[in-house]
Amino acid sequence: MNGSNSDDGNVKSPGERGAYVLLPIKGVLMVAAIALISSSIDISMGNPCELKEALDLISLNYAPFCKYNSIIEESDTVFDWGVAAFCCHSILFLVILSACMWPSENKKIGFLIIYIVVFVFAVIFIPLIFIQNNNINDTKKITAHRVDYRRLKLEMLHSLDKHFKSDDPKNDKTISSGWNKLFIQYKCCAVHDVNGTTNDFDTTPWCTTSGTCQATASQIPKTCCKDVTLTNYTSAPPACHASVNPGTYNSGCFELVKLLGVANVETCQVFMLSFSLSILAILQILDVVVAIVVLPFLIYDFIINRK
Repeated sequence: MNGSNSDDGNVKSPGERGAYVLLPIKGVLMVAAIALISSSIDISMGNPCELKEALDLISLNYAPFCKYNSIIEESDTVFDWGVAAFCCHSILFLVILSACMWPSENKKIGFLIIYIVVFVFAVIFIPLIFIQNNNINDTKKITAHRVDYRRLKLEMLHSLDKHFKSDDPKNDKTISSGWNKLFIQYKCCAVHDVNGTTNDFDTTPWCTTSGTCQATASQIPKTCCKDVTLTNYTSAPPACHASVNPGTYNSGCFELVKLLGVANVETCQVFMLSFSLSILAILQILDVVVAIVVLPFLIYDFIINRK
C-alpha cells in the first residue's frame, strides 16, 4: 500500500492516476452544469399559467392545476444550482490539472487536500441535488392532472348568468365588474363565442332586470369591443355593442381560458432539466468512489512520510 516511491521514473502515484480519472468527470460535470443553466433559463422565460389570475377576477374558486407552472417557479433555484455547480467543478478541474504539474514533493499533500475537498463537496451536494430532482419529478406528477374543462365552462356560465349586472368595470367590489375586467384584460367576450344579438348575456340580470341591455341600448357589454381599455370603453362604437357587427368584438372567453391553463413550457425542456440534475448527481457519486479508492493510499503515504 506504500506509495512513497510511486513518483520515481514514469510510475504515477495513486493521487495522480486518480486525477486522470477525475479530470474527465469534472469536464462532463461542467457540461451538465451548462445544460442545467441553459434549460433553467429557457423554462424561466416561459409564460406562467394565468388561469388562476383570470378566474380570480370573476371570483371562481375552481383552481385546476396548471401544467409545469410550478417548474417555472423552481427554475430560478435550479439556475443557482447550475451556476454553483459550474463554478465549483471548473475550479476543481483547474486545481487538479495544475496539481498534476506540481513538483513531486508538493504532489502528495496537494492531492491529499484535493481529494478530501472533492469527497466532502460531493457528500454534501449529492443529497441536495437528489432532493431538488425529486421536487421537480413530484411537480411533474402533480401538474399532470387534466383540467376538467366541462366543469369549468359550466361554472363560468353560471357565474355570468347569476352575477353579470352591469358593463361598468370600475366597481371593484362586484363579480360583474370582474367579468368586465376579464373582457378587457384578456380581450374576450362572454363564455361562448358571440354570434349575434342572441348570446350568453341574454339571461343575465343585465339583460333581464336592469342595465343597458335590458333597456335595449346594448346587446353585449361595451367592454367586449375590440381595442377598448378601462379608460375609453364608454366610447365603444354602437356597431359593436348595439348592432353586434362581426369583427367589432372579441371572441369567447372559454377558449382563451383553456390556453391560460397551460404554461408555455415544453416537455423536452423539463426532461433536460431533470436529466442534467441526474447527471450531476451520478457523476458526483463517481467523485466519491474515486476519492474513497485513492484517499487511503494518500493518507497512508502521508503518515509514513511524517514518521
